[in-house]
Amino acid sequence: MRRLWNRVTITAVVIAAPVIAYGDSATMRQAFIDTPDACYQVEQQKDDRVYLKAVGVCGAKPGRAFIKSNSDKVKIYVEGELWKEMSPQPLAIPDIEVTLKKAEELFNSIKIPSNPSETNMVAAAKSVNAYYQLPDFQRRLLTETERIKKEVLGSALEQYYPDSEKDIPPKGKLGEDERIYVFVSSSMPLQTIRNYAASIARYGDPKIMMILRGFVGGVGKIQPTIVLVGRVVQRDSACNPLTSGECEILPVPFGVDPLLFRRYGIDRVPAVVYARGVKAEDAGLSEGDDKNAVIGEYWKAFGDASLEYIVDQILRESGSQGLLQLVGSSR
Repeated sequence: MRRLWNRVTITAVVIAAPVIAYGDSATMRQAFIDTPDACYQVEQQKDDRVYLKAVGVCGAKPGRAFIKSNSDKVKIYVEGELWKEMSPQPLAIPDIEVTLKKAEELFNSIKIPSNPSETNMVAAAKSVNAYYQLPDFQRRLLTETERIKKEVLGSALEQYYPDSEKDIPPKGKLGEDERIYVFVSSSMPLQTIRNYAASIARYGDPKIMMILRGFVGGVGKIQPTIVLVGRVVQRDSACNPLTSGECEILPVPFGVDPLLFRRYGIDRVPAVVYARGVKAEDAGLSEGDDKNAVIGEYWKAFGDASLEYIVDQILRESGSQGLLQLVGSSR
């Protein structure tokens, strides 16, 4: 998993407020006037009257504002009240240099306070990103994406974008209502779980998925689960992402679903369940919830046997055409 952390650069921008003047601006000279402080800018100018408005709070330190005027004297109004009358001062190069220098000094003096929640925010962002990368979440995301595309675009998608179907992963050999669940636990030997993951990858069917009862270490700790899943689906166990960059992973749907454990009565692992007649109202919710999904019939097997052997045994008992195609395609 790549981490993309970009250093934030804060840039100060000095914005010159628009000057609204009346008369022939081509013959007017540029000048500046005093303001109560640096947070006042010209709102409008009518002949020899200049109206200022506050755009912040800068304290009592005097400021300047630029105008265009040929008048010897102008009246300066602050928030509608006459503040003072003064002669506009001609604008010279040294004035611009002083203004830019003050802007630079102000920028260098700005100190962004540290965020006391930064550590927790980074940890939360990592957890969300890790959950997003889970194969089971990606599977659900793809399912929902395809559903929305069909409902919203319908036949227009294929008509106007015929190449879009090329990016859709193969559906596999199992029927739409068939599932194979491989129930595992973090207490099992890692190599055993990896063997099941390799078998699932060889079958290449998204309806075969690996299921954990809960998060490793408790529901409040997602990171240990991410680490376990990463070690299971990593094709080469010796690959180290810190030194090798990206490590190739096996395409194994992985889920955390205690409802599936309860629905199929899984009280020990490893266990394999083949179910058919599965129809879920919401693909994003658990198929172990009897309010969301119905099941026709299922077969289950316990014990540390290869997935290929278990599938062969269930095929003989169920006579499933989907399993027959699945077995045939993997040989």
